[in-house]
Amino acid sequence: MTAIDAFAGGPGAKLSTPDWIADQLRRAILTGTIEGGAQLKQNDVAARFDVSVAPVREALQRLIADGLAVLHPNRGVTVSMISARDFRDIAELRVLLEPHALRHSAPRLTRSDFEYSETLLVKAAKASDPLQRASLHWEFHRSLYYRADRPRLLAQIAGLYQSINRYLLPAWASSGLGANWIESHLTIVTAIRNNDLDQACRLIVEQTLESSDRVRAQLWSAPGQTNEDGR
Repeated sequence: MTAIDAFAGGPGAKLSTPDWIADQLRRAILTGTIEGGAQLKQNDVAARFDVSVAPVREALQRLIADGLAVLHPNRGVTVSMISARDFRDIAELRVLLEPHALRHSAPRLTRSDFEYSETLLVKAAKASDPLQRASLHWEFHRSLYYRADRPRLLAQIAGLYQSINRYLLPAWASSGLGANWIESHLTIVTAIRNNDLDQACRLIVEQTLESSDRVRAQLWSAPGQTNEDGR
């Protein structure tokens, strides 16, 4: 667990100790500091953060619920592996669920909602912290879907964004955002403003697929990295 040595400090006033530990571990996993397959030993984590095992156990449960870690009988907890198959699964679910959420939400969106969505894009493009950018990226999409009044649906989509960040962040780190990243997202807002819901849904699908193709090319185009299982 040498990756834990990167952490310092303690929980802020707004976070409980389990939440803070989970947040620190989540950041390390999403940015690749702790790689897939790494073992998260409770005693090692507790020692590094200078806490008892109890909050660590709670923190690991949060990571398991996020899909970032896996509990193995008699082996403890390990960081979940990434693979081309998993990435494809996430992208396909996004294509199915997000247009459905938008169709229920778009008719209820207000001018202030659109202004908020556009502001989020500008903040995301300017963000230097990759996790902050990822959070703003999801918040942009959430701002377009939240009036669907489908909490289970939105929870599923939120989970997909959490999972896909393990693939997006390395791609963003290596090549940055696309030249038309803001504009391509703004076209969705424009289509909704113009009451062209079919076009907005098509744009979401197209952008999801185009983004997936770019990420797939960056992560699995190198020799020996094309196996669908990620092995």
